[in-house]
Amino acid sequence: MRLTVLGSSGTHPGPERACASYLVEHDGYRLLVDCGNGSLSNLQRRSGLGDLDQILISHLHPDHFADLYGLYYALRFLPGGPGRVGVLGPAGSEAFITQLLAPESAATFSRHLPVTEARAGQVLALGPLQVTLFAAAHPVETLAARIEGGGAVLAYSADSGPTDSLIACARGADLFLADCSWREADGPHPKGVHMTGAQAGRSAQAAGAARLVCTHVYPANDPEEVATEARAVFDGDVAVAHDLDAWELP
Repeated sequence: MRLTVLGSSGTHPGPERACASYLVEHDGYRLLVDCGNGSLSNLQRRSGLGDLDQILISHLHPDHFADLYGLYYALRFLPGGPGRVGVLGPAGSEAFITQLLAPESAATFSRHLPVTEARAGQVLALGPLQVTLFAAAHPVETLAARIEGGGAVLAYSADSGPTDSLIACARGADLFLADCSWREADGPHPKGVHMTGAQAGRSAQAAGAARLVCTHVYPANDPEEVATEARAVFDGDVAVAHDLDAWELP
């Protein structure tokens, strides 16, 4: 299994950092996890826009789905004929996303990006991957994901405060891709929104994950500082997600 970071910034893009998006590849299958603003540019450096097999949207905040608009038009006018990629997302995803489109585009959105609603607790067979969805702790319905394939386990927190559900999602994972938006030193922070580097590190430690990758760092924060917080409380390897970084699992 291969993970490529297409966007590592949280809330809004930062310098050389698009918003949340990750490409997971295994046995020729391509799963796009989130499609935040700016990430479509990086996706085209790693995959053809018509070559995706499935998209999973963790929640309906723009920094996690806004580039679906560009992808819709790209698939609609794809050279060689229209493209189609299925989208999994929380309840109400299609209506929420298409409300900004002109009526004609809203009516044809599902021809190119048909949306299926997903929920925490589901175990999905996506090509060679098994994806188990967990409830994250965020102000809107948010799906964390445990992705398994070829004996490797990738856990993705999506946007979340610390919660037992994330620990279950990341249990024994080869790599835990975790929301590290904030610095502990700047707290106190609102509960049930995001994690600090230290909170992500403690979650990874409790889950027994082998590696923690810090992502979704708020642009005003230094990703290396949140990673330093995580290293102080986590015994495993800690890395910072930069756009176009890639990891092979396990």
